[in-house]
Amino acid sequence: MKRLAAFALCCLLVAFLLVRCVQTRPPAPPSPSPSPIKVAAITPVIVQETPSATPQVDPTVAPPPTPTRIPGQGPLVAIDPGHGGEDLGARHFNRAGEMDLHESTITLQLALRIGARLQALGYRVFYTRDGDYDPNLYERDVTGDGEIDLRDVVQTRTDLINESGADILLSVHLNAWECDDEELWRATGGTETYYCPDRPFGDRNLRLATLVHQNVLAALRSVGHEPSDRGVLIDHAPAYPGDPGHHLMILGPKDEIIVRPSNMPGVLSEPIFITCDAEAYLIMREDAQEALAQAYVDAIVQYFKEYPLQ
Repeated sequence: MKRLAAFALCCLLVAFLLVRCVQTRPPAPPSPSPSPIKVAAITPVIVQETPSATPQVDPTVAPPPTPTRIPGQGPLVAIDPGHGGEDLGARHFNRAGEMDLHESTITLQLALRIGARLQALGYRVFYTRDGDYDPNLYERDVTGDGEIDLRDVVQTRTDLINESGADILLSVHLNAWECDDEELWRATGGTETYYCPDRPFGDRNLRLATLVHQNVLAALRSVGHEPSDRGVLIDHAPAYPGDPGHHLMILGPKDEIIVRPSNMPGVLSEPIFITCDAEAYLIMREDAQEALAQAYVDAIVQYFKEYPLQ
């Protein structure tokens, strides 16, 4: 009995000590409360990011409105030299089959000559490109069709012109044609000027196209070349029998192809055929380029005499 009493006394003492140890430990953290937690207001930190090298443009967003004109400023003429960069445009090949001339170089040379003469007269000038590059520098899908192609290049040109607030547009190209008969296409040339009648300013388009066409023909004659007058043509003229015709993107109204149309009167000029031997070698000459540049300037000056800025 004595042993049993001693064992019981010992157990009571151990139990007392264990209870004391538990009570002196730090309290356990409370379980998460189901009640809403109030969060202190935090001032947002604005992170300045480095602009992306390939910014994307939302094709559904309209370009900025035309800038307000400052009184006393001369008309703003947008000059669009066709092609550029890797896109050489139409080309001329000599009899040995070697390329000796391409469109993008000549259109740029003409555009810079035209612009310099206009600026000397007090006009303001905007170029869609002033060097050998593609205006869609970052290869953006500006049409929103999921592809990056020639349509994006032309739409970029149109967007740039609209954003500039130009009063008129002159797009300069060189024509080309080939067929099975090499001698025939080497001898085929001519002058064409395109305009779009299906715009609110269709009458002004026609007048500008007529003035450009007449002056270009006269300029070519002044340097000893008798051009084939292929006419002032609507921009969606069928190219062949059965062709439904499509508006030129830089001139036409909004449709299934043109996401954002140009906002001002404009024309597209093709003064010569680069595939024609005689005209290709003519357009290389400085006097011919100077005569053509002056022809475009004369047409623009006459246009603004008839349609002065308001």
